[in-house]
Amino acid sequence: MAKANAAPHGDPDSESLRELKLKCMANLLAATEERLYFKDLQSRFLFVSAGWLAAYAPGRSADDLIGKTDFNVFSHQHAADAFADEQEIIHSGKPISGQVERETYTGRPDAWVSTTKMPLLDDNGQIIGTFGLSRDVTAQVIAENMLARQASELTAQNERLRELDRLKDEFIAAVSHELRAPLTSILGYLEVLEDEGADGPNSSRFAEVIGRNANQLLRLAGDLLFLSRMRSGRVALDLRDTDLAALAAEAVANARPDAEVKHIDLALSATAVPPFAADPGRIRQLLGGLISNAVKFTGKGGRVEVRVGEADGHAEVAVTDTGMGIPATEQERIFEHFYRTAAATKQVIPGTGLGLAIVRAIADAHHGTITVTSAEGRGSTFTVLLPLRTVR
Repeated sequence: MAKANAAPHGDPDSESLRELKLKCMANLLAATEERLYFKDLQSRFLFVSAGWLAAYAPGRSADDLIGKTDFNVFSHQHAADAFADEQEIIHSGKPISGQVERETYTGRPDAWVSTTKMPLLDDNGQIIGTFGLSRDVTAQVIAENMLARQASELTAQNERLRELDRLKDEFIAAVSHELRAPLTSILGYLEVLEDEGADGPNSSRFAEVIGRNANQLLRLAGDLLFLSRMRSGRVALDLRDTDLAALAAEAVANARPDAEVKHIDLALSATAVPPFAADPGRIRQLLGGLISNAVKFTGKGGRVEVRVGEADGHAEVAVTDTGMGIPATEQERIFEHFYRTAAATKQVIPGTGLGLAIVRAIADAHHGTITVTSAEGRGSTFTVLLPLRTVR
């Protein structure tokens, strides 16, 4: 006859049930690839899964880790951070769920894990430790970062396209204005010439004005054609021995009438530069562009100084003005095709935004450089360096 206090057949007592639970837990943890751990109130390991061992302590057994802490496995900093998290959970009872963080223990900059840590409760709901699960989300994070980068690049490209569209509109407006003014003048004087006849008292003056405006149109067409050829790599330089000081003197003389109209002191300071291989026509164009630009953006009574000399095996041209200057935020863009500064647009200063782009293109074609230093409201200095090569 069975004893009265014996457990019914098939109904294990509490001790046996506890052992069964522990055995099931041990079997489960030994088989799963999930990175699971259980710890006591002092953050000492109670159980670790096979997946946790493979990821964090390869070659060690679960029994070897029981009673030990993260400080026996990871770096001090990693272990200290984990201990702080677990003690906070034990004191607050609040879990940490799905926290994505760098996997610092590996030393790899591209390893990421998603960590969930929760309080471990007994049958009475009392906190007796912590347990946690971590998953490798490196591939997910890399993919998300790549998508974010692509989205950022797409946004930047869209902004750039919008900016190009705005510059195109401004360029069309500027070119239209640059074309309309001389064309209007030409047509007006031609009409007067028709009324007065070719032998009229003012015919020679009218013809001079027509010629000047026609040359202005020709220069604009030449600028556009030059940039088009530069972009397609179809510009050939006519290299010959070039006297930079003589070309600078010629460019200053050409700009002097415009400078005198604005009472600008236009000065040239030149030291000897040996003849070097360059295209005189293009260098003339470069100098003319820099000097006319300086005069255009310098107010009445200002000063423009052109310096020519030799520096570190290069021919050097520096054009300094006392004009409006260029904001630091715009200095990188002033050499772009069609770009005009906000101040130039606001003050309706005529131009197409091609001048400095052409100057840089000519400097580049000669394997030279152009730089600018400027302070808003205090003027600018453009410096061109050209290698002193000999004609072959």
